Amino acid sequence: MENKNNPPDLVNRIVYLFSRPWVLGAALVFVFTPSVKISEALESGAEFLRIDTDARAGAMSSAGAASAMGISAISYNPAGLASLKHGEAAISHSALYLGTAHDFAGAGFSLPGSAGWKLGLSFARLSSGSMEGRTAARSRTGGYSAYDQAATLAIAKQYGRYGLGGAVKYIESSIAGVKGTGYAVDMGVQRGLKGIPVSVGIAVQNLGPGIKYISQRDQLPLSVSAGIMYMPVAGFMLNFDARRYVYDKYTTYSVGTEYALYGGPGTMTGLSLRGGMNGGAGQNAASAFSAGAGIRLMNADLDYAMSPEGTLGSIQRITLKKKF
Repeated sequence: MENKNNPPDLVNRIVYLFSRPWVLGAALVFVFTPSVKISEALESGAEFLRIDTDARAGAMSSAGAASAMGISAISYNPAGLASLKHGEAAISHSALYLGTAHDFAGAGFSLPGSAGWKLGLSFARLSSGSMEGRTAARSRTGGYSAYDQAATLAIAKQYGRYGLGGAVKYIESSIAGVKGTGYAVDMGVQRGLKGIPVSVGIAVQNLGPGIKYISQRDQLPLSVSAGIMYMPVAGFMLNFDARRYVYDKYTTYSVGTEYALYGGPGTMTGLSLRGGMNGGAGQNAASAFSAGAGIRLMNADLDYAMSPEGTLGSIQRITLKKKF
């Protein structure tokens, strides 16, 4: 019986709310809703916020709502930051098509004397390099550059089987010297099920007022994700994610696998192979698959991912993570 003299605090109320089956059920219904009109808002901008920042998740076609862990979880589900034991740093580089590059750096650690709270910091930047400018008459006017970047602060904590996390990010976009700025909030929860090797996760990302360019405001790619991770045998993992882009009115699906040839979680050395497949509105067969591998040595992980993009070439991604 609940003691009315000592009502649960706010955190306990949040944990209780997320533990209700209808919360996961409602999220699944939402992300699996067919691509029909849900919002009157315009299609979103800030496309760089959709780019993978981790080669492990990228090799599994971005399936990470339930399986993302450590500092890499800051871009998929901030609740995964709660899995940090001590500290972790990561850097990642993605070579995209047409000479565009995407870079990520982040670090996470336990807050001293905080009873288990974990803090994460990250910075991501998409650089398009120099582009040729032309007038309406197609004559050259010189070159210009463009970039998009975001700085993120995240916090998370483990409550029993639940990991809860949130993040706030500052976003800046620039093209030909015209800048736009904005901010966004991410929230997430992960939970391991009792008695079976299954974890589930829900994340809401890019919740904010959009990016303002002078007098124009572009919506952010607000999304709601639900994922499940299943380990049928030791060393083999299956991931499934569904992500609903609210303003863009479509849903994407990702299936990913990871197989540890040797080693595994908690070991000093290891070798893993990964693969993934994704689908959804506008998905073409050329970019539906991804693959990669990871090596662990002395508590450092080196991960690689590749996904073909048809006539545009392929995306190559490499990530280095180190626990400390």
